Amino acid sequence: MSSSQFTDLKDIFIDGEVFDYVNLDKSSIAYEKLIQAINKPLKLILFYGKPGTGKTFLLQKIYNDFKKKKNIIFLPRPFFDELEFLKVLFKKTFKESPPKFSGYDEFLSIVAKKLDKNTSAATVLIDESQLYPNDLIEKIRLMADSRKFKFLFTVHKTDEEDILAKDYFKTRIWESIELENSSFDEIKLYIEKKFMFHNKFEFVSIFKEKHYKLIMQLTNGNLRMINKLLFKLFEILEYYDISNPSKINRRSLQIKYLEMAGISQGMINA
Repeated sequence: MSSSQFTDLKDIFIDGEVFDYVNLDKSSIAYEKLIQAINKPLKLILFYGKPGTGKTFLLQKIYNDFKKKKNIIFLPRPFFDELEFLKVLFKKTFKESPPKFSGYDEFLSIVAKKLDKNTSAATVLIDESQLYPNDLIEKIRLMADSRKFKFLFTVHKTDEEDILAKDYFKTRIWESIELENSSFDEIKLYIEKKFMFHNKFEFVSIFKEKHYKLIMQLTNGNLRMINKLLFKLFEILEYYDISNPSKINRRSLQIKYLEMAGISQGMINA
């Protein structure tokens, strides 16, 4: 296939790219709250928000910012087996292969011997914790009671089930922090900065107020949905640029192509 200027633009909005993290107002506020909570003598912290609001990005940023300053551990994927979880936790905590142990009690005994009373608790950032088995969540809570570990649970809050209503979170969490969807102004800033990070300044001007309004309407400010929408938009423009270039105007963005992207992503019923 021939190349197109829209190919590079499409790749800017591949979801999950952490390297060009965009710092929005809501993200800055949540970041500061999380750091304050982590620095307090709290055992369990809950960080929640709807899927696609940028929770994993913030966890990754916190981990990268503090991994050289304190004992901090990031577990981006859920565990379903208790022994596997304990082995990974041990290896990441002590930077060595775990000894043989049969389960939780023996694990905690070994940890207690390796961590003296003057050693600060290891901070463990757990993503996707709503997927963990209930019995493993209970073991993690008990582990926090030992003061050897401090846990930050990150969970999805959905319309169907409010994670805060779950007993093992609601009654035991010491502090809760929510990351909300982006505002209209934050959407504009997010898209502009994505272009700027990749030295595509000239394309910022193709988005007008009407485009941002439609993006807000279709995504409700959800960053993951914005990425998917704009990836599809530039994929459509890439196709026309190569196969039928007379159909597109490179200096302005026709609203119909954004609508086509919304239809393709199921955001518009057609």
